[in-house]
Amino acid sequence: MTAPHPADTATAQTPQTPRHPTRQIAWDVSPEELLASDATARRQLAEHASILPIADVPTTARHLRGRLAQMPWMTALTALVVTAGAAAAAWLPRLIGGVVDLVQQGADTDALYRQGALILLAGILQALFSAIGWSLVSGLGQRVLAGMREDVIDRALDLPAQTMEITGIGDALSRVADDVDVTARAVNNVVPNLIQMGFYVVVTMIGMVTLSPWLLILVVLVAPMYILAGRWYLRRTAPIYRRERVAMGARAQGLLSAIHGIPTVHAYGIERRETRHVAVLSEAAAVLGMRVMTLVTRVVKVVVWPENLSIALVLVLGYAMVHVSDAPVGLVTAAGMYVLTLLWPMMNLLFSLDDVQSAAASLTRMVGVIEAIDPASSPGDQVPADASIRLEQVSHAYGESADGGERTVLFPIDLHVAPGEVIALVGASGAGKSTLASIIAGTLTPRHGAVLHGGADLARAELEAARRHASIVSQDVHVFRGTLAEDLRLARPEAGEEELWAALERVEAGPWARRLPQGLHTEVGEKGERLTAEQSQQLALARIALQDPAVLVLDEATADEGSSGARVLERAALEVARGRTTVIVAHRLSQAMHADRILVMEGGHVVEQGPHAELVERGGVYARLWSAWSA
Repeated sequence: MTAPHPADTATAQTPQTPRHPTRQIAWDVSPEELLASDATARRQLAEHASILPIADVPTTARHLRGRLAQMPWMTALTALVVTAGAAAAAWLPRLIGGVVDLVQQGADTDALYRQGALILLAGILQALFSAIGWSLVSGLGQRVLAGMREDVIDRALDLPAQTMEITGIGDALSRVADDVDVTARAVNNVVPNLIQMGFYVVVTMIGMVTLSPWLLILVVLVAPMYILAGRWYLRRTAPIYRRERVAMGARAQGLLSAIHGIPTVHAYGIERRETRHVAVLSEAAAVLGMRVMTLVTRVVKVVVWPENLSIALVLVLGYAMVHVSDAPVGLVTAAGMYVLTLLWPMMNLLFSLDDVQSAAASLTRMVGVIEAIDPASSPGDQVPADASIRLEQVSHAYGESADGGERTVLFPIDLHVAPGEVIALVGASGAGKSTLASIIAGTLTPRHGAVLHGGADLARAELEAARRHASIVSQDVHVFRGTLAEDLRLARPEAGEEELWAALERVEAGPWARRLPQGLHTEVGEKGERLTAEQSQQLALARIALQDPAVLVLDEATADEGSSGARVLERAALEVARGRTTVIVAHRLSQAMHADRILVMEGGHVVEQGPHAELVERGGVYARLWSAWSA
C-alpha cells in the first residue's frame, strides 16, 4: 500500500478553512488603510511599485509618434479620411441654414430639392468617411499595439533571471496581459471615437468662426471652460490610474504565488491568509477605481455650466446678429445647430477621458518596459575559439544588504577550466554554487570581473555564437506546449525525426517516448501529455544532445538519492556531458566524486579545490562533507 504524501496527510488533518467573508467595501477608506491591515499585501504592492520601470507621458508620446512614423502612408490616409468625415459633418449645419434662407426668400421647389440633395450628400459622405475612418483608426491602433505587444514580451523575456527571481512574475505578466488588454479595448472602442470627435470639434469650431466673427465670442468664452475642466480631471486621475495598475500587478503576483503553492497552502491551512491578502489588493484597486468615478461625477457637474452658457450665448448672439448686423436667419440657424451638435461631442470627449486615462496608464507601463530594458543584442563580435573557460576577478551581489549596501553572494574569484575538463561545485545551500554556475553559463552577468569562453569575453561576444557555445540545464525545467518533436527542435529546428529519436535514446528517454500515444507527434506541456520530473529532465538533456554545445552547466538534481530516477538522470547527464567542458552543481557528493576537479564553496568563496581523493586525504571542509555524506 502506498503511503500518503505528507501534503495530502496535512490537508486531510486540517479542518476546512472558511472562505474569506464577503463584506461591503468602504469606498471612502484610503488604499493605504486597507493595505495596513495585511502586511503581505502591503509588501507586495510596495515591491510592485518599483519592480519594472514606468515611462513618463512625454516618453510615451514620443514612443507612439515613432511608431506612427514607421507607417507614414497609413497614418496620413487615416488623418485625411477622419478630417474629411469631420468636414462633411461640419458642412451639414451650413446646408440646413441655407434651407432656412431659401424658404425665407421664397425660392422655388427645384432650389429646395437641390439643397436637400446636398444635405443628403453631406450625410452620406459623413457616414461613409466616419465608417472608413473608424476602421482605419482601429486598424492603425491595432498595428501599433501589436508591435508594442511583441516588444513588451521580447523585453520581458530578456529580463535577467535574477530579476525575475527577486521581483516575481506578477508585474511582468500584468504588463503583457492586463495592460495590453486594457489598451486593446481602448483602441477598439474608445480611440476611434475620441479621434473622430476631436477632429469634429476642431473643424466645427473653425466652421463657426468662419461663419460669423460674432461666434468667435462664444468659442473664446466656452472652449477654455472645457479645457480647464479636462486638465483638472486629468491631473487628478493620472496618478490614481498608475497606482491602480500597480495594485493589479501586485494582485496578479499574489494569485500566482497562491496557485503555484496550492499543496503547501492546503498543507499548512493558510487558505484564509492567502485569500485575505489577495482580497486586500483587489479592494485597494477597487477603491482607486471608485476614486476616479467620484472625480467623473464632479467634472460632469462642472461641464453643465459651459453647456448652458453655450445655449444662452448662441440665442443672445443670434438676436444681435439678426437685429444689429442684419445677418440672415439661416446663418443664425446654422450657428445654433453648430452649438447643439457640439454639446454631445464635448461631453463625449470628457467621458472618454476615463477610458483614455486607464489606457494611458497601461501604455506608460508598456513603454516603460520597451524603452528601459534593452533588447537582447550582440554586445560585440568576439567568437569563442575553444571550450576553455576563464574567470577573472568575478564577483556578484544581489540587491541590498541589511545595512543598505550590496548583498555580496560571490566574492572575487579567478578560475581557469581547460577544454573538456569536468568540474563540480559543492557546498552548503547559499554558498554561491548556482550563482557561479549561472555566471559560467553566461545566463547571469556578474557585477564585477570578466567571463571568457574560448578567449572571447562574453560582455563583447557575438550573441548567437555565445548561446550556441554554452548551455545550462537547471533544476527548473520547462516543457513547452506543443508536440514532443517541436519541443526537441527548439534546440535545432532543422533536426530530422531520426536525429530526434537518437537524442532521446542517448538520454534513455526512448522507451517512454515510444509509449506516448502518437510518439514524437504527441502533445506535451500545458493541456498535453503530462511528463514526470524525470522525463522533463531527460527531455532537457535530449535538447542539449541536439544543440551540441561546447560548454555544459548541469544543475539538474531532481530525483531522490538512491532512486531509479536519480540513477537514470545521472547516466544521461554523464552521457550528454561526455567530451564537453562541464560544470556540475553537485547537490549530492556522488555527482562530484567523478569530476576532474571539485570546487568547495563556502560563503561565496572557493575555500578548497582539487580531485576527490586529494580533498578527502587533505582532511579539510570537503573531507568533513564527504564523511557526513558517507555516514
